[in-house]
Amino acid sequence: MSLDDEQDEEIIERQLAELEFVRSAYNAEEAWIVSSNENYSTDTTGKNAGRDVKASQLERCHRKGTMNKVHRLLNLPSQTVNQDSVSLHSPISIELVISMPARYPICHSSVLIIDAFVRTVFNNVGEGQLANAVSESFDANSWRKHAMDALPSLLQTLRSEAMSCAGEEALYSIFSKAEEWVDLEWKKILLPSFTQTCGERSELKHILKEENIFLARKLIYSHHIIAKSKRKAISDLSRDYSLGGYAKIGWPGIIIIEGEESKCDLFIHEIRRMRWQHLVVRGEEKVAIDENTGKTLDEMRCFPIKMVELGEDQMSELAELCLEAGLEALFKTSMKIYQDEKNNEEKLLCLKNEQNSYGIMVHIDHMNDHKGYEKWLHKACKGAGCYDPIIFLSGDIYDNKRKNIIICIFGDKGNVKKIMKRWRSSRVDVDSKGIPCLERMMSVVFEGSANNTDYLEEAMRGVNELNMKENSIFELSKAKDILFSIGGPTWQDAVQHFLLDVKRL
Repeated sequence: MSLDDEQDEEIIERQLAELEFVRSAYNAEEAWIVSSNENYSTDTTGKNAGRDVKASQLERCHRKGTMNKVHRLLNLPSQTVNQDSVSLHSPISIELVISMPARYPICHSSVLIIDAFVRTVFNNVGEGQLANAVSESFDANSWRKHAMDALPSLLQTLRSEAMSCAGEEALYSIFSKAEEWVDLEWKKILLPSFTQTCGERSELKHILKEENIFLARKLIYSHHIIAKSKRKAISDLSRDYSLGGYAKIGWPGIIIIEGEESKCDLFIHEIRRMRWQHLVVRGEEKVAIDENTGKTLDEMRCFPIKMVELGEDQMSELAELCLEAGLEALFKTSMKIYQDEKNNEEKLLCLKNEQNSYGIMVHIDHMNDHKGYEKWLHKACKGAGCYDPIIFLSGDIYDNKRKNIIICIFGDKGNVKKIMKRWRSSRVDVDSKGIPCLERMMSVVFEGSANNTDYLEEAMRGVNELNMKENSIFELSKAKDILFSIGGPTWQDAVQHFLLDVKRL
């Protein structure tokens, strides 16, 4: 047996021992183990619930390079506001997600990866119940806000503990540190919030009862939504806050939420705490709930009271859904097109440096020297003061067989034209013998104005997070959504027609 095999066996044995500790020390509601391929014994909701964690299963995960994840649920204790403080079951808990890297625990550089999320224990609290809850302690939203504010402190504590245990088992230490944080630090965080007098509580209850309620709709624009953890968080948070709407994943990501205004604001507050390449609220509207009309908040909704996820290529479907609901103006804010309330005309909100933004979409069928070709494109764009080129292709860039390649260049119209002139007269590629040659198989698919070139800057900054092939190269299948975000429906239609023509050939 080689040294590597011996180390692998040791890793599997030591990880298995820690997973067995979790299984035996906690019930299925307190902690559970999840693999990227299988759900193990302490996952009571998974299809494999009740199965034992076996060494063969752990070995398969290890060989595939996947990480086992341990989830630990921390219930946060609460207190009543009166002088005789009594512990209560909190409406909020924190879910820890602890991932075991492939070389953990024998390698000092492979420490446990720790993340945490806030979960609501009860979701459907009526307004009357909520008012009563406020008079006794915090409402669910207040608890959640305090827990979200405390997350960085908890994560810093646990990650420091994981680093201090590098090269050895750390799961038990992490669990112990987390429980200690709940007992000590969490109570310190809550203490200032429990200093309200009985009179203040009565006033708070009165405000809750008398305050105007608004139905809000908000459109949130993201550079991209791909991670399963974020998609799950969006779904869970919308359910917790009784929000409806749609989440279009891919490039770009669009989230439209509808519900009580305060809950919409809390939803946005929480997702902003996640790690995003770019996230901004681009459009919003609100409608006052007038009891005299006899309509409730739910009766005034335009969307179903649930979050519906749309696929990467369903931007058009989202536009159609908004049109049918009478919310076309809200959808158009995703492209920075806003309604002018004074003269009821649409106007485009532009950045100063993109008022003359122009773009061109070019088709070529191969790149023999893809590195040299791409280098020339980047250098030409930089020299002309344009944005970096965006390249879409089907197939593998290292495969020199003919393929469909689209190259898009954006910037000032005059500068884009200069690049095109240089492109046609420069030796940008090599022939089959490796001799530099001109690009003779180039055709312009579309050219015109682009209204959202700030998306380009985001794309260039996030190349390492976008699962692209390399540099600014995307799969051809993503062209419709990305170019829709940059240039609007005309660019999307141009790509669609191009793809249809390709299929006919």
